[in-house]
Amino acid sequence: MSRTWPSAPTWRASSRSTTTSWTPPREGEELLRTYPPGPHTPPTTTATHHLAAAVLRFVGGRYESAHASAVRAQEAAEAVQGGERRGLLARSLGSRATALGLAGRFAQARAAADLALPHAEAHGDQELLVTILSVLREHARRSGLLDEAVSIGRQALSLADHTGDPTAVAFERANPAELHLMLREFTEAREHAEAAVRDGEPSPAWCTPYALAALARVRIRTGESGAAELLARAGRTAEGQRDRQAVHEVHTAEAERLVREGRPQEALTLLADDGDPSAAPLLAWAELLSGRPERAARRAAAEMLRAERVGERLSETEARTVHAAALAALGQERAAHEEFGRAAALSR
Repeated sequence: MSRTWPSAPTWRASSRSTTTSWTPPREGEELLRTYPPGPHTPPTTTATHHLAAAVLRFVGGRYESAHASAVRAQEAAEAVQGGERRGLLARSLGSRATALGLAGRFAQARAAADLALPHAEAHGDQELLVTILSVLREHARRSGLLDEAVSIGRQALSLADHTGDPTAVAFERANPAELHLMLREFTEAREHAEAAVRDGEPSPAWCTPYALAALARVRIRTGESGAAELLARAGRTAEGQRDRQAVHEVHTAEAERLVREGRPQEALTLLADDGDPSAAPLLAWAELLSGRPERAARRAAAEMLRAERVGERLSETEARTVHAAALAALGQERAAHEEFGRAAALSR
């Protein structure tokens, strides 16, 4: 979720149910191993089993494994008869899309979401539609299609409102908050972020870290106080829930705060073990501001190539910007000027 300073966008689409609690991943996986489906297990039960495994592995940050479980769920769902079939297909394809996105398999994530959408629409499950739209919105955002992302985000929020689940609404309000930040529409961003935090109260829910991080980012970008306290609360909740995606979200927001406050070395330490490629531009900025322009240039160049290859125009723009700044710091003024020009063209 970066905008002026690169930070880490997440897929912002939850493949788990929009409930306020769930079985911890380790205990849940042990339970599923104890009661595996067999050759005579009904396909509906088999599909549900593998969907549960996909959710637990997703929450634990094991995205490739989560995708493999979702594929097995889809295979079982194909054999289901009656009205449940399309719902199970939509859920398994939606889980595939979310896991693929976080595993860095960008184009495949969009393809899976596109396949999931008609099944979700036919099934009529609004919560399921919200999840699919979240994936499509995030794909549009990463592709640099911000108007499309805003439009899809409005659809997802409207559907979330109709589910009656405040945690789903809170999660979907956090998304437009960050899109409006990118567009420098600070009033709208603040309204959505504050509403997201309110919707997730009073007790912590699975959406709480995302809502708090969104509001913290608004305060970071606008220079308001209170971001550190919000992120501390978000971090405690994310760690308690063992949700790796939420922890990543909080850490990258905190790293952005540290960079903006002139503490880039602390940001590097915080993100030292973060393997998510979406954090690369922020890490490059931190290295540059720590006096390591060569390392910043190498990291940014690698992310430029990756993002360009998979079509993540947003991350490519961020990486080109910091790459240009690193080249300028190294005295390569002509190369820096050309790189800034490419970044500007992508921005426009």
